[in-house]
Amino acid sequence: MVAFALATPLSAAHAASDPLAAAQAHLTQAIRDATAAAAAYDNAQTKYYKLEDDSAAARVQIAQLKAQQHKLGRLARIRAVEAYTGGSMPLDSFFGGDGNVLDSARRATLLDRVDARGNAAIAQLSLVTDQLQVKESALNKELSQARDALDQLHSREQAEEAAVEGARHAEQALRNQLAAAQRLREFRAMVARAQAQAHVAAVAPAPIASSSSSASSGTVIASGGWVCPVQGPRSFTDTYGAPRGNGRTHKGTDIFAPLGTPVVAVVSGSVFFQGDPDGGNAAYVSGGGTTYYYAHLNDYVGGARSVSAGELIGHVGNTGDAAGGPTHLHFEIRPGGPNGAAIDPYPTLAAHC
Repeated sequence: MVAFALATPLSAAHAASDPLAAAQAHLTQAIRDATAAAAAYDNAQTKYYKLEDDSAAARVQIAQLKAQQHKLGRLARIRAVEAYTGGSMPLDSFFGGDGNVLDSARRATLLDRVDARGNAAIAQLSLVTDQLQVKESALNKELSQARDALDQLHSREQAEEAAVEGARHAEQALRNQLAAAQRLREFRAMVARAQAQAHVAAVAPAPIASSSSSASSGTVIASGGWVCPVQGPRSFTDTYGAPRGNGRTHKGTDIFAPLGTPVVAVVSGSVFFQGDPDGGNAAYVSGGGTTYYYAHLNDYVGGARSVSAGELIGHVGNTGDAAGGPTHLHFEIRPGGPNGAAIDPYPTLAAHC
């Protein structure tokens, strides 16, 4: 399922006659391409971590089989020593000494059978060990190929995100251009009305005050009861529960977005910041009995405080164990508080992003 509310495709004739419609269509296609790239990257990442787990399991099996092989070999040697040191089968029984020669022969036959079974077990273990080593070698080769594929998809995902950002800037530039033209028309109409009313040559418009704001604590850039955490070009798929290596699974959703894209509080409540080795720069937004965990932020905006839904708290990055990878926000929903068990956030994100 695509995690975007995409515009309805426009006809070629309409796009050709309406530059803004064409820019919007281009942006829509760029978003679709970025979503497909993100899905391919997530799938490749899942395959890579599964191969890692399979390779680790094969190494454990090989070690266990080698230990069994060593134990059986040692047992066979002990049996052989017993046979020729008089422990249970003295040599003089075979050369006319006292005792029951027939009984000694039976014991020898039994010992031979025991040793034969042990040798067969060792041979079977050797065969299985060799097969597992071949499997491990094949898995390592697949891992190398999967790693290369993952790197290529990473590059593709970055290129698609850059294309989305370029299309967004182009659309915004065109919007600004069209808005400026509209303001110019309105200004000219206002001047004409003023001239007609005052019978003067020209009337200068009142200066329009410009405003600017920096990314500071308390800045609200979106509104609603539940707000999408990433405010800008973004793409994501449902990877909750996917393998993440060493027996771990993915506990959230990765929202891919360009470096520095604004990140906001999804609900009104409170926020505090606490970094960790895996999540890097991390934030915890709590409201209504639920905590929302944000990871891999590039930076923090402000400190621990009460926040409104849509209030800026940081920007998209790739800190923590995401260093060197594509920039994204790892997002979790934890009912019950910061230490609550995470649930799949994808349905909620798909409904609001």
